[in-house]
Amino acid sequence: MQTFDHIFVGGGHNALVAAAYLSRAGHEVLVIDRNDRVGGFVRSAELAPGVIYDPFSSAVPLFLSGPAWRDLGPDLQKQGLQILQPEFPTGVSMEDGTTAVFPRDPIALAEEADRLHPGDSSAVAAIVSALGPATGATFGLLSQDLTAESARITMAKLVRDGEGWSELAEVALDSARSAVSEVESPAMRSLLASWPAHVSHGPDDAGGAFWTTIFPLGFTAAGNPIPQGGIGKLAQALGEIVTGHGGVIQTGATVTRIRVADGRAVGVQLSDGSAYRARNSVVASANPDQLYEWLLAETDVPDRLLVQARKYRYGTGLFQIHLATSVPIPWADKRFERIGQPFLTDSLDGLSLHVAQARAGLLPAWPTMTIDSPTAHDNTRAPAGTSVMRIQVTDVPTHPRGDAAGLITADGAWTDEVVNRFADRVLEVVEKHVPGLTETIVTRSIVTPATLAAFNPNSGPGDPYGGAQDLAQSFALRPMAAAPGHRTFVPNLYVLGAGTWPGAGVSGNSGYIVAQYLLEP
Repeated sequence: MQTFDHIFVGGGHNALVAAAYLSRAGHEVLVIDRNDRVGGFVRSAELAPGVIYDPFSSAVPLFLSGPAWRDLGPDLQKQGLQILQPEFPTGVSMEDGTTAVFPRDPIALAEEADRLHPGDSSAVAAIVSALGPATGATFGLLSQDLTAESARITMAKLVRDGEGWSELAEVALDSARSAVSEVESPAMRSLLASWPAHVSHGPDDAGGAFWTTIFPLGFTAAGNPIPQGGIGKLAQALGEIVTGHGGVIQTGATVTRIRVADGRAVGVQLSDGSAYRARNSVVASANPDQLYEWLLAETDVPDRLLVQARKYRYGTGLFQIHLATSVPIPWADKRFERIGQPFLTDSLDGLSLHVAQARAGLLPAWPTMTIDSPTAHDNTRAPAGTSVMRIQVTDVPTHPRGDAAGLITADGAWTDEVVNRFADRVLEVVEKHVPGLTETIVTRSIVTPATLAAFNPNSGPGDPYGGAQDLAQSFALRPMAAAPGHRTFVPNLYVLGAGTWPGAGVSGNSGYIVAQYLLEP
């Protein structure tokens, strides 16, 4: 039986980050993935001949602001990875024609806020600076295992202020709507308070205020960058670091069991009957339900872990329309030709209603969405004369049981009729912001929660974020209260991925965290 120092079950970007650190340090690494290539949701494909799109994730602001880029960036660039930066990370288009952009320069952001409503610059500055002197330490926690003693000490200091609780403690529990309550401009409120939806927090959810501050800080520091040639180039470059240092990547292979002997993880069993032995660790990109109920099915798992694993909750799903068009997006606000990923919405209240409808199992009647066009910044994505764009609707039901507008019949499945009729509704909203765009569509491809569920078991029924990220499954409680952090009850068995802290997004942070554990003397 072939033996490796470390075996990775699943080859998502976090696993590749950890494997890259370990292989560079001289460790023998094996990465096993069920798909035709590694990367998980970090993947590019052809929408049409010569037209490259990103079916799932697209931008990498969290990655560029984290330690994985700091440490691995030079090697990634040697593998050909190039990063492109839109001038404006994000913005918003309102149905009444009002538009706003988010400049990275704080002075320009203040000017934009005051243009929309005189005096709003002070309220916006207060949101961006809400963490105050704790900003650096707070960002540092995004790349630490929150169960570690050092992280616990840091958190204990950050949440106290004399005899009371700090502003960070309040922000960590408050809602996005509350965070923007002093902003008068509806457009700026929507711009700032909509981003938490990209980590499964609606405008009225506890904990949303934290992300209402984190996203603007991240955009200011790192922008909203995209890899040239598609986000798949990031996965490719990470994989080449691994194999370039002697690591092995095996695709098209499914791990069915993690083997435990003498109380420690010792290897894996594959669906074809083959097996590998691990000297030092097995690292699983797996959520608790996958790990404790399936991969460790032949191991005596404590009852409390099994009970919580079976109750592990998934959030709402994601709906994306990928388009190839014959013209670029005809924005009325020409600044949007240089933008990353703006929102299209009628109001923050509209997004709240959208989220509530989706959580009730209904197709949103008038959805909020983002739209981005990589060809506006990267001419390698498509032949001249063709533009690529993605329309992303966060928060749709994983199993639609009805339609909030009462126009689409749904019985729990994303049938072709449901998919196409809901896509038409989404495009109807787009037309309110960009008249005439739909007439230029050459090709379209749609991603639904069913697509996500079929592609990646960690999305459960179609949750792109690897599990609900409310307070009961976030921060120090992620992935679950009985087994938080990145270590497990089995010595030498670690977990990483979106189901672990810091959660969803292309950051590489959980891969970094696990790598640091395994590189300790």
